[in-house]
Amino acid sequence: MTVEVHHHPNVEKKNFKEYFLEGLMIFLAVTMGFFAENIREHIVNKERESQYMRSFVEDLSNDLIELPILIKSIQRQQLDAADSLPILLKNINLNNPANKVYFYFRGIIRQQPITAFITDRSIVQIRNAGEMRLISNKQIADSLIDYYKQIDFIGVLQGFLGNFKGELGKIYLPLLDSYGFDKVSDSLDKLVIPREPIYLRSTDPIALNNSLLYVSHIRGLSKAIEIRVIVLKNKAANIRKLITDKY
Repeated sequence: MTVEVHHHPNVEKKNFKEYFLEGLMIFLAVTMGFFAENIREHIVNKERESQYMRSFVEDLSNDLIELPILIKSIQRQQLDAADSLPILLKNINLNNPANKVYFYFRGIIRQQPITAFITDRSIVQIRNAGEMRLISNKQIADSLIDYYKQIDFIGVLQGFLGNFKGELGKIYLPLLDSYGFDKVSDSLDKLVIPREPIYLRSTDPIALNNSLLYVSHIRGLSKAIEIRVIVLKNKAANIRKLITDKY
């Protein structure tokens, strides 16, 4: 019997240098891919950051239009009323026309929340997306965070103010006549001082005293809120300028 002998072809063995070069090429390819992905992500993030900054500038510009309206509302409906009512009620009697008393009482209990004067689309979007980290300028990021914290705090103060107004609205009711109360508001719910004289229903000293106590509370808290809104308006202007300068 003949035994066949199989001859295997010679397999050329790679030397260390060739293995090293292949490994190096793979390493370089992976590394370059990593750097390319990082560069791409950086470019995308910078573009998103720029979009957010443009959006914040628009929001702050709107706030700078709306916040002065709130300041004037606080001054007209709350501070003017709080300054005038003690004078008007000092020597009031049932025979004195009380048109301005009705006007100020009805106005002082009105309130619009700070959020009605703030455009918060950008801060809501960036918070919901968890992308505050995209704001690379720490001064701008810190300023924006502080700005919206101040808005939240003003909202808290307005909550306390609303409680005082609600209590005042209950206390002054015995003093007022429903006919006269209706006359100081027109069909669009705008406050007006009627031409025809209207009179108080009662001059009960306890109701008058308690009403003026709450008017005093409202004055103090309204003044504090007014100051904070003025500061907030200045912050909005400063942050907008900071963003436009940096971006």
